[in-house]
Amino acid sequence: MSVESIGSIYSVNIPGLTDAADIQAAFQAYHYGSYTSVANTAGIASGGITYWLKQIETDIVALENRPSSGGEVNTTQPAASSFTPAEIPDGFIWVDQDGAVTGSPISATAVFTNSAPSTSLTTGTIWVDKDATNVIDNPFIPQAIIAAKGDLLAGSTSDTVVVLTVGTNGQYLKADSSTTSGLAWSDPGDLTAVSAGTGITVTNGTGPIPSVAIDTATTVDLTTAQTLTNKTLTSPLISGGTSTTTTVAYPILISPEERLNVSATTSTGTINFDLATAGTLYHTANAAANHTLNFRFSSNTSLTNVLTTNDSITAVFMNTNGATAYYPNVITVDGATSGVSVKYQGGTAFAAGNASSVDAYVFNIIKTAATSYTVLASQTKFA
Repeated sequence: MSVESIGSIYSVNIPGLTDAADIQAAFQAYHYGSYTSVANTAGIASGGITYWLKQIETDIVALENRPSSGGEVNTTQPAASSFTPAEIPDGFIWVDQDGAVTGSPISATAVFTNSAPSTSLTTGTIWVDKDATNVIDNPFIPQAIIAAKGDLLAGSTSDTVVVLTVGTNGQYLKADSSTTSGLAWSDPGDLTAVSAGTGITVTNGTGPIPSVAIDTATTVDLTTAQTLTNKTLTSPLISGGTSTTTTVAYPILISPEERLNVSATTSTGTINFDLATAGTLYHTANAAANHTLNFRFSSNTSLTNVLTTNDSITAVFMNTNGATAYYPNVITVDGATSGVSVKYQGGTAFAAGNASSVDAYVFNIIKTAATSYTVLASQTKFA
């Protein structure tokens, strides 16, 4: 019988299609490519499955024996005969173990020497510093340059690295152009040029920020009760707020300017005189009726909360009258007449206002007890 191939990609044999059917012969031809028994791999003929399997096995072994990309450390540079097939594969790197380079490096190589090579260089050459001491030319900083925990690397000049050894516990790092690295370790509170003003003491603290103390005997602060002598205050504002008072003892006032409230409303009903705003209230419109004049500190603070017993405050109310005159016929403090004793100049209570005039009423309000007041009142006509 003859054999013929049925493979269009890989040749695989079977018995001739015109031959008598023989299943055992067919399998033999399919596996070995012929009807001859095969005792070893040398007898395998082309055209059988076994032949192609053997080819695959051979190729795998060849690939395993050939480093497609790798390297080795050796004392001699590699040759093509060292590889299977006999050629140096792309990407292979050789590191010279003893640092004795002879001839030109082959292919892509890594040179393992103490100093950077300058001759016999080819494209792809890599230099590995053997003793790792040449920091300037080395493309990396070796670990050996760090000698102790906390050491720092700093630049001394362009492209130059130096080691700044660690300082002692608690020190901080500061710039110092006088040192090689431009840096220095400094103790906390290390102050060399702090200028303190009069009454201010600067001492070293427990950190880089000093301790600053103010001598209240010579310097004014915001919390200590102090006495100012021979001081000139420019545009001062002395205020006790809405619920407290400010005491100024024995002042000498030169041409003081006084605030007053001017209201264009008519005098009628209850008029609230807020002493927190001004000591003088002037109604410029003609009064419409007799009215109650109520003295208080402000709309939300009573006068009794501001004045202490035996204190007094003076208020001036200026009332404008037309052809028909009116006047304040009721005086109250914090909305009450109880506890308020009004005493009039000349001993006679107000009975009328003055027509076509401005009547000025002056009230000196004296606190005699917790909610008791004596009010001294006077009336003067201005026309």
